Amino acid sequence: MLSTKVFSSGDDIQNRKILCNSTAVHPDKLEEVYETERMLEWVISNSFKKMKLSTLSFTLCLAFGIFTSSCCVDEVAAQHYGADCIIHYGHTCLSPTSKLPVLYIFTKSEVDIDDCMNQMLGTCTEREIKAILVCSTAYLHAIDKLFLKLKEHYRNVLATSLTSKYSKGNDSSEVTVITKCGRRIEIPAGDCLNDYSFIYIGSNQGPELTVMMMTLNKCRFYTYDPTERIFRWEQVNMNKALMKRYYYIERAKDANIVGIVVGTLGVSRYKEMIDHLKALLKKYGKKSYTFVVGKLNPAKLANFAEVDLYVLVACPESSLLDQSEFYQPIISPLELEIACNQARQWTGDYSLDFTELLPGSALYIEAPNFDSTNDDLADVSLINNRVRTIGMQDTSSLGESPSTDVSLINANMSIATIARNAGEFLSTRSWKGLEQKLGETAVSLAVQGQCGIAAGYENEPAS
Repeated sequence: MLSTKVFSSGDDIQNRKILCNSTAVHPDKLEEVYETERMLEWVISNSFKKMKLSTLSFTLCLAFGIFTSSCCVDEVAAQHYGADCIIHYGHTCLSPTSKLPVLYIFTKSEVDIDDCMNQMLGTCTEREIKAILVCSTAYLHAIDKLFLKLKEHYRNVLATSLTSKYSKGNDSSEVTVITKCGRRIEIPAGDCLNDYSFIYIGSNQGPELTVMMMTLNKCRFYTYDPTERIFRWEQVNMNKALMKRYYYIERAKDANIVGIVVGTLGVSRYKEMIDHLKALLKKYGKKSYTFVVGKLNPAKLANFAEVDLYVLVACPESSLLDQSEFYQPIISPLELEIACNQARQWTGDYSLDFTELLPGSALYIEAPNFDSTNDDLADVSLINNRVRTIGMQDTSSLGESPSTDVSLINANMSIATIARNAGEFLSTRSWKGLEQKLGETAVSLAVQGQCGIAAGYENEPAS
């Protein structure tokens, strides 16, 4: 017999306490960790003088950012509070903002350099290894010391720097500058980046490392987690992960209705990306709908059964989701580009930064126009072996209901229709929602409803 009460007054829910775990910082190190002098100097030098609003805005934006643990700068919330600048504390994906100036304070977490070196010397016995040192933002303050220690034992080691507009690099004909994952990498001219290994200092379970390994999938990765004090070679099979992404690309080719999920409102050029995806889907002959649902979860997206597949427009660290509980695949803009843009081919090169796909960026490839009279614009699905057409199709000759003319026989020998938009999908459903009965229902005055929460309303007897 269950001992838990089915109904309650709801007081336990309203009075529930939420415990937040945080890493304690010694009071003597607060100014050093949070760089209060640099913050004050930045505020004063830029003459941010809206003291009444800005002080409140700084407090609220800072509290909101820490509570949500977001890697993106919350520019929308800052604008709601009337702030004229943003101070972002903690980890960040370094996605650029579009309107407000931002000061990044990464905080300074401790790292045992001697322990890192001792473990690395035992793991990496090849002294001539070509390696690139990358630190998570919390450990950037120690990258110079780490680099000098590494150079004592490995002469072919390089260090990265941030690619934000506040960082500077040396432009020379003797080096090749490569920008990946928010980092500026300078390798000797003539060298190939794929010949280098990466030494990552940070959590080996975080999304930042996953994004780097997916983007630089031809490189070997070594990681040192300062919290766990573990140095290891990441033996993750990237080919298997990329093949799974290629499966999603094939699903995108089969999809008729695609949902564009807005996963950010603060990253620069996100509106351009949405318009770009809409135009691409329309040119390819697919119907698209835009969704702004806040934090993603399977229950929200399950409300739209007519959508065959979703494409998520978000920062790189938020683009790779655990899709084990979602009913439909969620892909990145690059994967949709490969599926719809005939000029872009799958090569294994991967990027989760959607700004690189826009006009004027490094990975932009203009999609070709389709000729609807060309019979060669068709291929065969690798998933269901069906013939699929490419480009806009002329449905004027198919009758008033094109979806009923394009039908399939399923395993039960019954007719299965293919919907080209949400309206056609709704027309095939047996239940279409509540009947409105416009003009048939008598008008009545509103009455007082029940008060309280679903677990126990005020008019219900106390248990």
